Parts: sequence; structure tokens; C-alpha cells
Amino acid sequence: MQRLILCLCVVAGPAAADRAELTSLVDSPTAGLVNKGHYAVNVRLFADGGAVGRLHVGVLKRLSVGASFGGERLIGTGAVNWYPRVGGAARCRILEEGYTWPALVLGFDSQGVGPYRSQRYVKSKGIYLVLSKNYTSMLGELGVHAGVNLSREDADDGDWSAWLGIDKSLRFMALFAEYDLGRNYGLQDQGVGGGYLNLGGVWVVSPQLRVAYYLKNALESNHFGSQSIRELSVTYRGKFR
Repeated sequence: MQRLILCLCVVAGPAAADRAELTSLVDSPTAGLVNKGHYAVNVRLFADGGAVGRLHVGVLKRLSVGASFGGERLIGTGAVNWYPRVGGAARCRILEEGYTWPALVLGFDSQGVGPYRSQRYVKSKGIYLVLSKNYTSMLGELGVHAGVNLSREDADDGDWSAWLGIDKSLRFMALFAEYDLGRNYGLQDQGVGGGYLNLGGVWVVSPQLRVAYYLKNALESNHFGSQSIRELSVTYRGKFR
């Protein structure tokens, strides 16, 4: 319970609200895009001195592309264990959000997340479809998201998976949660539930800068050695001149 409370406690400071679209929750994408002519640079810090950097660029009104790369022991001792390849990403908005219907995005992301173990990290989303709908609510907007994906890391289990998510903006901050069914991790074959819950909070430092704190596998399910994982993420958004 203390870990859940810690994840939900985000300190707000003097900043303007970030009106850029939300493009992801914790590990799951939303139907948001980086605006045309803009870019977003993200660095996520994880266990074992690891970090992964991502660059996303809005190339068209309904299309954004990106690349990512990272490694372990970037901070600490010993040789750096780089990821085996550069990850690529792209997303295209098929349907714009309307008053009664959600936005729909078709995307691809080949970048896994976290430490590289047993020839892979936390699986990439691979090919995915995601729906997002935003609602006006007290003190800010409320977003609801749902997606389905087929990961490119299918050596141990090639099943599709799916996720549900929610985010709540509170002027200078945002809270969000996602639940992944975890169908593509092979745990169902062991007779145990494969789903896991991720939580997060974001502090909007300025319209360009956001700092996020993640608590992954908050319920300590059978994923990741039945342990919760804490990560930090920093995102900077800008516009090409």
C-alpha cells in the first residue's frame, strides 16, 4: 500500500499546463501523436544503471516516427551492456477523435523496455492498435485507452496481448494507470494469471519539460520475478524552427 501511495503523490510546482497530446502511459501507447513539426526526446532510467533514449518526430498531421536505443550499467561500474539494436517506431492516426467516438491509431514499436535478460527485455509492443477517448472532468481531463498488440519478440510465446489504461490531468500534474493482460509471456501455460498493473505520475515542470515516476507491476504478480519495479522518465518537447 505504501508503494501505491508513493506513486500517486506528485509534487506540483509553478508551471504552465502542457497542452501536447499524451502519447503513452507507462509502457503502453495512447492514440496521441507528436504534433507536426514538433519533436519529443525522452530518457527513461531503470534498474542496474540502465537508460533508454527515444526520439519521436511529427512528420505529418497524422503520422509520427521515432527511434530509440539504450543499455545497462551506463551509471555504475563494469562494461556498458548496450542493447543489441536500435529500435524503430511509427504511428498513424486512422481516425480522429470526435464527440462520441475515440481516436484510433495504428502503430509499430520494436523497442523493448528495461534490463536485457535471456535474449530480450520487457517485450516491445510490436504492431498495435489503440483507441483513446478524452472527457472533460473536474480539475482537468480524463482519458480512457484500450489497445491490442502482437509483439515482435515471439520466441517463447507468440500470442497477442491487450491493455486498458486511464489518465487524469490535474493542471500541473497527471496520474495514470494501465493493466496489461500479459498474454504473450507464457505464464498462462503455467496455470497462473499473466496480467500486471503499472502506475505512474507526471509533474509538468514547464510546457516543454515533464518528469514522470513509474511503479511497474504494482501488485507484484508473476511478472518480473514477482517484484515491483521503480523507474524515472524525463521528456522534453520542442518545435523545429
